[in-house]
Amino acid sequence: MGASHSDQPNQSKADVVAKIRSRVESVDPNKARELGGVFLFNIIKGTSVYSWTLDLNKVTVYEGEPDEDPDTTFTLNEHYFKQLVFGKEDPRVIMQAGRCSVTGDIMRAMKLEPYIKLE
Repeated sequence: MGASHSDQPNQSKADVVAKIRSRVESVDPNKARELGGVFLFNIIKGTSVYSWTLDLNKVTVYEGEPDEDPDTTFTLNEHYFKQLVFGKEDPRVIMQAGRCSVTGDIMRAMKLEPYIKLE
């Protein structure tokens, strides 16, 4: 076994979402509410789907689906989800190449980077 790297692709989806939650908790809540919206992410790995929600109306992140219909829903596989949040690939390229299905308010979705991009 080689030395373990702190390589982002090895982090679990739940770990990545926890980091996004910390990031959202550190942003200006007024700015987040100004953008607003409820964003559902469905991350596919094999035959399972991991869902989590970014609610900018309440400035919160949680596992599972929202109680009401989301403004925007993203559906993508785990690999492209990590590429997206760790800035390894441009979000527009991921969407235009059909690697991510986006339904709902796409214009608002394009403004999410400050909330979901991890360094």
